[in-house]
Amino acid sequence: MGRKKIELKTIECPKEKSSKYSKRKKGLLKKAEEMAVLCDSDIILLVFSPTSKPNLFYPHSRSF
Repeated sequence: MGRKKIELKTIECPKEKSSKYSKRKKGLLKKAEEMAVLCDSDIILLVFSPTSKPNLFYPHSRSF
């Protein structure tokens, strides 16, 4: 059975926005790390928070 498609829209409540951001960021970081390990590639993930603070993530680096 498939999942329902949700409508994407901006979250207005700052508290809810911060909570969603943290959870989604964790998921993105996990996927980036998995991709780096499985594909043996260099991955750089740049995410801007709702407060415009940038977060850089280097999950895996190859030794040359």
